[in-house]
Amino acid sequence: MQRSQKSAFTDFLRRVFRTDQGKSSCEHQTDYKALGHASGGLEAEYQRLVEHHLRRWGVSEACASVEILQMEQRRGKREVFVATICLHSWDRNSVLRVLLGLPMLDKKIRQAVAALWLADMSEFQGLLLKVSPGLHESAAATSELRRLLVSLTATREPQEIKADDPVSQV
Repeated sequence: MQRSQKSAFTDFLRRVFRTDQGKSSCEHQTDYKALGHASGGLEAEYQRLVEHHLRRWGVSEACASVEILQMEQRRGKREVFVATICLHSWDRNSVLRVLLGLPMLDKKIRQAVAALWLADMSEFQGLLLKVSPGLHESAAATSELRRLLVSLTATREPQEIKADDPVSQV
């Protein structure tokens, strides 16, 4: 009886500590370099991360898109990335969230990168903001943004603002 228990225990240990021969090919790989281009690379991970935070803030894909740029890669050093948020269309709440919340969004993304494996493989330099030419030509967006800026930042009464004042031409 003792011999069969010993044999069963030995078989159990062999199954537990078996080498990779019996593992299926669908198991997760944890080595980033072993994943190759199938995962999309570091750019794709940064893209997903920034887009995730924008969507959580209520900024739609139609309003803003994200581009990830690799700035440099020095020999023996980590890759350096920058995220550029491009505003495409005027959605008052979304655009204001991005414009006013850019420092907070940058901080949130830096914290997320630091908590993930991305910080081990690369360096995040921050967020940039770009406005598409189509948004420049939108008169409704420009006038509404001008009114909002003046109402938020004006220290003088509206009747004191002159037509040649640079603030009123924003």
